[in-house]
Order: sequence, then C-alpha cells, then structure tokens
Amino acid sequence: MGAPIEACLPARLPVPLRVNFAWTSVGHATYAACQWAMVSALAKLGSAEVVGQYALGIAATVPVLMLAQLNLRSVLATDPEFAKRFHDYRDLRLLTIALAGVVMAGIALSMDGAMPRIALLAGAVQAVEWVSDIYHGLYQRLERMERIAASLVARGVLSVAALVLGVWLTGSLAIALAGVFAVRLLVLVVYDRGIAFQDCAVDRESGQDSSRAGRLMAIFLTALPLGLVLMVSSLATNIPRYFAAHHLGDHALGIFSAIASLATGGSFVVNALGQAATPALARCYAAGDREGFRRITNKLAAVGVALCAAAVVGSWLVGGFVLRAAYRPEYAEHTGLLAAVMLATGVGYIGSLLGYSMTAARMFREQVPIQVASLGATVLASFFAVPRFGLMGVAAAVGAGSLLQAIAEALLLLRWAGRETTP
Repeated sequence: MGAPIEACLPARLPVPLRVNFAWTSVGHATYAACQWAMVSALAKLGSAEVVGQYALGIAATVPVLMLAQLNLRSVLATDPEFAKRFHDYRDLRLLTIALAGVVMAGIALSMDGAMPRIALLAGAVQAVEWVSDIYHGLYQRLERMERIAASLVARGVLSVAALVLGVWLTGSLAIALAGVFAVRLLVLVVYDRGIAFQDCAVDRESGQDSSRAGRLMAIFLTALPLGLVLMVSSLATNIPRYFAAHHLGDHALGIFSAIASLATGGSFVVNALGQAATPALARCYAAGDREGFRRITNKLAAVGVALCAAAVVGSWLVGGFVLRAAYRPEYAEHTGLLAAVMLATGVGYIGSLLGYSMTAARMFREQVPIQVASLGATVLASFFAVPRFGLMGVAAAVGAGSLLQAIAEALLLLRWAGRETTP
C-alpha cells in the first residue's frame, strides 16, 4: 500500500508561523501576480470582449470543480492523527475531477460561438491545478511550504509565458489556453508528483486492500460539506458575472473582470496567511488550546480588516493611474467601480480568513448554511442591482454575499468559543 503520511519525511519540530507565512507569501504573491498578468495581457493584446470570454469560461466551469475537489487539501492538512494514507486522498481527488470533467463538457457544449472551446480549455486548466493542489496538501500537512512555493512560482511564470505567446503569435484565446494547460500539466508531472514520489513513495502500492473503498467513502463523507461550501461560495462569486454577461454583455463583463483581478493582490496575502496558519490552528484545536486558537483567529481577522481598508483607500488615491497602466485608458474611467470592488472583496478577505479558522476546527458542516445564505443574498442583489446599476450593481452583489458570510462566521466562532469556555 502507499506510505502513511508520517513516513513521508523525517520528523522535525513544528515550523514557526512566520517561516511558513514567508514561504507561502513568496509562492502566492508570485502566482497572484501571474494570474493578474494573464488578464492584463489579454486586455492589452486583445480586447475587453476577449477578457469577458475568458472570465465567462472560468465562471462556467469553476463551480463544478469547487464541488469536485471537496477541499480535500484542508481535510488532509488538518488531519490531527494522520488517520488516512495520502494515496487515498489523491485517488479520490482524481476520481472526482474526472467526473467533473464530464459535467464541464456538458456545460461547455451548451454554450454558443467560440465559448465551448474556451470553456472546455479553461476547465481543463483548472482541473490540472486542483490535481497539483492535493500534493500541496501533503506538504502543507508536513509544513514543507517551500515545496508549495516552488510549484506556484513555476506554474505561474510558465502560464503567463504560454498565454502571452499563444495570443501574440496566433491571436487565439483557445490556443493560448491549450498552452497554459500544457505547462501546468508539465509542472504537475515533473515537480508536484515527482517530488512527492521521491519523498513519500505515494504511488508505490502493492497488493489489494479490501477496505480501500471504505476509506475513500469515509474521506468523501467527511469532505463533502467542504465541497458544497466551495461550490456555493464559487457560485456566489460568479453569479454576478452571469448577470453581467446576460444584461451588460461581454465587453462590460471584461471591464469588471479585469478590475476585479486587481484584488488578487489581497487574495494572495489571505491564502498565504490562512494556509500558513492552518497547521498551527489545527494543533491548538487538537490540543484543546482555546486561548491559542482565539489568538491566531483574532490576528487573522485583524489582517483581513487592514487589507480591506488599505485596498479601498489605495483605489481612491491611485486607482486611475493603476487602471491606465495595467490595462488601457478606457479602464481608467472606472475608478469608482474599482473602489467598490475592493470594498466588496475586502469584506470577502475577512470571511475567507475566518473560514480557515472554522476549517482548522473541523467545523465543516457548519459552513454549509452560511454559504447557502451568502449565495441567496448574492442572487437577490444581482437580480435587483445589476439591471438597474450596471457594473456598480455587480460589485454590490459581490459585497452583499461577502458581508453576510463574514458576519455569520464571526458569530458562529464567537458562539463556539463561548460554549467551549463555559464550565
């Protein structure tokens, strides 16, 4: 059978949070910058319509993948007793991603014009990324964040190069996305799987284990609530884009998506800090260290508030210059929209960071109703605001869902902390 997780690498002392955060910051900063650079390249080499097609392709396929990937990385990273073997997590991820591919193909083929090809390739690009993600979960659990950082840097830089060359040489978004798929697959096979194979022998299995199906089902049932949470959260993020595409067209959707991509700068901090803090939070929870858990959670929330404030102030001060330099002059006319998007996504930063604490505390099922309520708020806001207020209505819809999520998560964590401290 595959090696148990604890046999993968030599035992070592827990890594300080600041070291983990430094490594994850390097990886996520580079990757976030590359994700933004891809959108910027499409805006400069193509048009707002091309950006809109790219955004719609992502929006059409990502919710399916969010459910399929089940957030197995978090389940693996917070497994307090190494209860399962890594190859169980990996094989379940491969199975669910394959099933998602069938669903994504059906969605893509129902679209018009050039969108079937674009949506299929956008989904394939994301699918490869989620296969890499389960290997990253192994190293997150072992606090080997430098391995994750190296993978993110390689994947991000090569993806930008493939996209730019594809659009520049052929003018085809589909060909460019095929190039991105190829380089991400290369990183997965050569680095992510290759390094894990060397360290853990994760693919070396022998014999048959009659309980394997039971183990996979146990992981699936544990992770299913998180998969539902991610799917609903993704829908809440993308539904305003669906309304924008329907009511405002590809050009307007491209403008909004390009502006929203600037929020990746804050997202990288959120993801880096949340992933770096997850092992420490999980240790505090498993050890019953409630004070330590609350202290880390409070720090995460404070960072979220600071990021939100900085994003809004920065957008008002230098937003026009940034939009003109990053894209084209037509984008600089939407400085107010940039501030509104930054406020909406900034509130989302707070909710995301609180979500890491809930996941570390194994509060999986509790997150489902929160995300469903957030989705409901987003749908209602999109229905009423987008036709009336255009792109500002899209930003308002994003903010409505984010605000409800952050408030609900904060209240639930406070209630949980109070219950735990009650004699």
